[in-house]
Amino acid sequence: MKLAMIAVAAGSVVAANAQSNGPSGLSARIGAYFPTSDSAKNLGSTWFVFGADYKLNSLAVAAPGVGLQSYLGISADYYAKGGDSNLPVALTYNLRQSQMVYSIGIGPEFRNSGDLTSTGVGLAEQVGVSYELGNMPTPIFIQAKYFISGRPELRGLGVYVGIRF
Repeated sequence: MKLAMIAVAAGSVVAANAQSNGPSGLSARIGAYFPTSDSAKNLGSTWFVFGADYKLNSLAVAAPGVGLQSYLGISADYYAKGGDSNLPVALTYNLRQSQMVYSIGIGPEFRNSGDLTSTGVGLAEQVGVSYELGNMPTPIFIQAKYFISGRPELRGLGVYVGIRF
């Protein structure tokens, strides 16, 4: 099951990369996930996390104000510790102001469990903020994302470093 989830995420990233239009199309990130549930902390206070975002260029969204850009995107993240993992995939609304990007999203999550929860599919939400470091041809960013899983034991904070292609 875990291998199948990784294959689906990798396939999505490859497909998105083929559609990318440069610095604002595809983002990849890696970092640490910190569960907020005591039952999840029993497995370890720090989990591994990685993810990718793709900007949906064909779906225009009006910016809410001067100096702001907004767009829709697809986000997928994978966090795991031991035999437990979660793969939330979300449609996101993103708001950019200079080097800051704020996001909120909702979509399905694909859970797999050793001892923590049952394997299944649920609905999950996420909120995030990222900051691009300097003006580089290929921007590097830091990001924090809070995952609101349908299962309380899979809720937590992801902290990343990433690159925009």
